[in-house]
Amino acid sequence: MIQTPAELYAKLISDFDLPEHILCDLHKPCNKSNGHRCRSVIAYPIIDFDEVKMKYQRGKSGNPKSSVDGFTFKNQLCCFVELKGWADFLTFHTNPDTLQAEIEEQADKYDLNKKLMDSLSICREVSENADIFKDASIAFILVTDIDVDEDGTMEFYSDLMDLAETSSDWELICNRELKDKLLSLPSDISTYYIKCQNFDEAISKL
Repeated sequence: MIQTPAELYAKLISDFDLPEHILCDLHKPCNKSNGHRCRSVIAYPIIDFDEVKMKYQRGKSGNPKSSVDGFTFKNQLCCFVELKGWADFLTFHTNPDTLQAEIEEQADKYDLNKKLMDSLSICREVSENADIFKDASIAFILVTDIDVDEDGTMEFYSDLMDLAETSSDWELICNRELKDKLLSLPSDISTYYIKCQNFDEAISKL
Protein backbone atom coordinates (compact mmCIF):
# COMPACT_ATOMS: atom_id res chain seq x y z
CA MET A 1 0.00 0.00 0.00
CA ILE A 2 1.24 3.46 -0.90
CA GLN A 3 1.83 5.38 2.32
CA THR A 4 4.58 7.98 1.98
CA PRO A 5 5.02 11.07 -0.23
CA ALA A 6 8.04 9.45 -1.90
CA GLU A 7 6.03 6.31 -2.70
CA LEU A 8 3.16 8.39 -4.08
CA TYR A 9 5.54 10.41 -6.25
CA ALA A 10 7.13 7.23 -7.62
CA LYS A 11 3.74 5.62 -8.29
CA LEU A 12 2.46 8.62 -10.23
CA ILE A 13 5.58 8.53 -12.39
CA SER A 14 5.28 4.78 -12.91
CA ASP A 15 1.53 4.50 -13.50
CA PHE A 16 1.31 7.42 -15.92
CA ASP A 17 4.74 7.10 -17.55
CA LEU A 18 5.76 10.62 -16.58
CA PRO A 19 9.08 12.41 -16.97
CA GLU A 20 10.39 14.58 -14.18
CA HIS A 21 10.49 18.30 -14.87
CA ILE A 22 11.68 21.48 -13.27
CA LEU A 23 9.21 24.20 -12.37
CA CYS A 24 10.18 26.34 -15.39
CA ASP A 25 8.94 23.60 -17.73
CA LEU A 26 5.41 23.86 -16.32
CA HIS A 27 5.11 27.58 -17.01
CA LYS A 28 4.36 28.04 -20.70
CA PRO A 29 6.20 31.35 -21.16
CA CYS A 30 9.32 29.77 -19.62
CA ASN A 31 9.29 26.17 -20.82
CA LYS A 32 11.95 24.65 -23.03
CA SER A 33 10.13 25.34 -26.30
CA ASN A 34 9.99 29.06 -25.52
CA GLY A 35 13.40 29.23 -23.85
CA HIS A 36 13.98 29.62 -20.12
CA ARG A 37 13.86 33.29 -19.24
CA CYS A 38 16.05 33.21 -16.13
CA ARG A 39 19.82 33.08 -16.12
CA SER A 40 19.77 30.60 -13.24
CA VAL A 41 17.31 27.78 -13.95
CA ILE A 42 15.88 26.09 -10.87
CA ALA A 43 16.54 22.40 -10.45
CA TYR A 44 14.21 20.74 -7.92
CA PRO A 45 12.34 17.85 -9.63
CA ILE A 46 8.58 18.04 -10.05
CA ILE A 47 5.97 16.17 -12.07
CA ASP A 48 3.32 17.71 -14.29
CA PHE A 49 0.08 17.05 -12.41
CA ASP A 50 -2.03 18.36 -15.28
CA GLU A 51 -0.69 15.42 -17.25
CA VAL A 52 -1.53 13.08 -14.36
CA LYS A 53 -5.12 14.38 -14.42
CA MET A 54 -5.39 14.07 -18.20
CA LYS A 55 -4.20 10.46 -18.24
CA TYR A 56 -6.20 9.57 -15.12
CA GLN A 57 -9.44 10.85 -16.67
CA ARG A 58 -8.95 9.19 -20.04
CA GLY A 59 -11.93 6.94 -20.67
CA LYS A 60 -13.71 7.93 -17.47
CA SER A 61 -17.23 9.34 -17.46
CA GLY A 62 -18.54 12.11 -15.25
CA ASN A 63 -17.50 15.70 -14.71
CA PRO A 64 -13.82 16.37 -15.43
CA LYS A 65 -11.62 17.08 -12.45
CA SER A 66 -9.49 20.12 -11.92
CA SER A 67 -5.84 19.87 -10.90
CA VAL A 68 -2.82 21.72 -9.65
CA ASP A 69 0.07 22.27 -12.04
CA GLY A 70 2.70 20.23 -10.27
CA PHE A 71 3.42 17.71 -7.53
CA THR A 72 6.62 17.01 -5.63
CA PHE A 73 7.64 16.14 -2.09
CA LYS A 74 10.14 16.99 0.62
CA ASN A 75 10.70 14.26 3.21
CA GLN A 76 7.22 13.61 4.68
CA LEU A 77 5.64 16.63 3.05
CA CYS A 78 3.44 16.39 -0.06
CA CYS A 79 3.84 19.57 -2.11
CA PHE A 80 1.10 20.64 -4.50
CA VAL A 81 2.27 23.47 -6.73
CA GLU A 82 0.20 25.98 -8.70
CA LEU A 83 1.69 28.58 -11.06
CA LYS A 84 -0.02 31.86 -11.85
CA GLY A 85 1.94 34.25 -14.01
CA TRP A 86 1.32 37.97 -14.02
CA ALA A 87 4.29 39.23 -16.04
CA ASP A 88 2.78 38.62 -19.48
CA PHE A 89 -0.65 39.72 -18.25
CA LEU A 90 0.73 43.11 -17.23
CA THR A 91 2.56 43.39 -20.54
CA PHE A 92 -0.64 43.05 -22.56
CA HIS A 93 -3.04 44.87 -20.21
CA THR A 94 -1.87 48.45 -19.91
CA ASN A 95 -4.93 50.69 -19.64
CA PRO A 96 -4.69 52.27 -16.16
CA ASP A 97 -8.39 53.05 -16.16
CA THR A 98 -9.39 49.39 -16.42
CA LEU A 99 -6.36 47.47 -15.22
CA GLN A 100 -7.36 47.00 -11.60
CA ALA A 101 -10.74 45.59 -12.63
CA GLU A 102 -9.01 43.31 -15.17
CA ILE A 103 -6.62 42.01 -12.52
CA GLU A 104 -9.50 41.30 -10.13
CA GLU A 105 -11.48 39.60 -12.89
CA GLN A 106 -8.51 37.40 -13.76
CA ALA A 107 -7.93 36.40 -10.15
CA ASP A 108 -11.61 35.58 -9.71
CA LYS A 109 -11.19 32.80 -12.27
CA TYR A 110 -8.83 30.90 -9.97
CA ASP A 111 -10.46 28.23 -7.80
CA LEU A 112 -7.48 26.99 -5.83
CA ASN A 113 -9.57 24.97 -3.40
CA LYS A 114 -11.13 22.89 -6.18
CA LYS A 115 -7.74 22.38 -7.80
CA LEU A 116 -6.30 21.05 -4.55
CA MET A 117 -9.30 18.95 -3.51
CA ASP A 118 -9.57 17.29 -6.92
CA SER A 119 -5.83 16.65 -6.96
CA LEU A 120 -6.01 15.03 -3.51
CA SER A 121 -8.88 12.87 -4.73
CA ILE A 122 -6.87 11.68 -7.73
CA CYS A 123 -3.94 10.81 -5.49
CA ARG A 124 -6.16 8.82 -3.12
CA GLU A 125 -7.57 6.77 -5.99
CA VAL A 126 -4.22 6.20 -7.68
CA SER A 127 -2.59 5.16 -4.39
CA GLU A 128 -5.61 2.97 -3.49
CA ASN A 129 -5.27 4.41 -0.01
CA ALA A 130 -8.06 6.67 1.22
CA ASP A 131 -5.88 7.64 4.18
CA ILE A 132 -2.79 8.49 2.14
CA PHE A 133 -2.77 12.03 3.54
CA LYS A 134 -3.79 11.13 7.07
CA ASP A 135 -0.26 11.23 8.47
CA ALA A 136 1.45 13.21 5.73
CA SER A 137 1.61 16.97 5.86
CA ILE A 138 0.36 18.88 2.84
CA ALA A 139 1.84 22.08 1.45
CA PHE A 140 0.19 24.21 -1.21
CA ILE A 141 2.81 26.34 -2.94
CA LEU A 142 1.42 29.18 -5.04
CA VAL A 143 4.07 30.45 -7.44
CA THR A 144 4.10 33.63 -9.50
CA ASP A 145 6.57 35.32 -11.82
CA ILE A 146 6.51 38.81 -10.29
CA ASP A 147 8.16 40.10 -7.13
CA VAL A 148 6.41 39.17 -3.89
CA ASP A 149 7.04 39.78 -0.18
CA GLU A 150 10.64 38.94 0.63
CA ASP A 151 9.72 36.34 3.25
CA GLY A 152 7.09 34.71 1.02
CA THR A 153 4.47 34.53 3.79
CA MET A 154 0.76 35.27 3.82
CA GLU A 155 1.28 38.55 5.67
CA PHE A 156 -0.69 41.39 4.13
CA TYR A 157 0.38 45.00 3.95
CA SER A 158 -2.01 46.90 6.19
CA ASP A 159 -1.95 49.90 3.88
CA LEU A 160 -2.03 47.99 0.61
CA MET A 161 -5.40 49.27 -0.49
CA ASP A 162 -4.40 52.90 -0.01
CA LEU A 163 -1.11 52.28 -1.79
CA ALA A 164 -2.81 50.58 -4.70
CA GLU A 165 -5.05 53.57 -5.25
CA THR A 166 -2.14 55.92 -5.77
CA SER A 167 0.72 53.76 -7.01
CA SER A 168 1.53 52.66 -10.53
CA ASP A 169 3.00 49.45 -9.15
CA TRP A 170 0.28 47.10 -10.37
CA GLU A 171 2.22 44.12 -9.08
CA LEU A 172 1.02 45.00 -5.58
CA ILE A 173 -2.58 44.57 -6.70
CA CYS A 174 -1.76 41.30 -8.46
CA ASN A 175 -0.13 39.99 -5.29
CA ARG A 176 -3.05 41.06 -3.13
CA GLU A 177 -5.62 39.39 -5.36
CA LEU A 178 -3.62 36.17 -5.72
CA LYS A 179 -2.76 35.85 -2.03
CA ASP A 180 -6.41 36.30 -1.17
CA LYS A 181 -7.20 33.10 -3.09
CA LEU A 182 -5.11 31.09 -0.63
CA LEU A 183 -7.65 31.91 2.06
CA SER A 184 -10.09 29.53 0.35
CA LEU A 185 -7.94 26.52 1.30
CA PRO A 186 -8.54 24.47 4.47
CA SER A 187 -6.83 25.93 7.52
CA ASP A 188 -4.80 22.77 8.14
CA ILE A 189 -3.03 23.14 4.78
CA SER A 190 0.30 24.96 4.92
CA THR A 191 0.34 27.65 2.23
CA TYR A 192 3.26 29.45 0.65
CA TYR A 193 3.32 32.32 -1.83
CA ILE A 194 6.63 32.73 -3.63
CA LYS A 195 8.31 34.04 -6.75
CA CYS A 196 9.26 31.29 -9.17
CA GLN A 197 12.98 32.03 -8.94
CA ASN A 198 12.84 31.25 -5.21
CA PHE A 199 11.25 27.82 -5.62
CA ASP A 200 14.36 25.74 -4.88
CA GLU A 201 15.19 27.84 -1.84
CA ALA A 202 11.63 27.61 -0.53
CA ILE A 203 11.56 23.82 -0.92
CA SER A 204 14.88 23.53 0.90
CA LYS A 205 13.41 25.32 3.92
CA LEU A 206 10.29 23.15 4.24
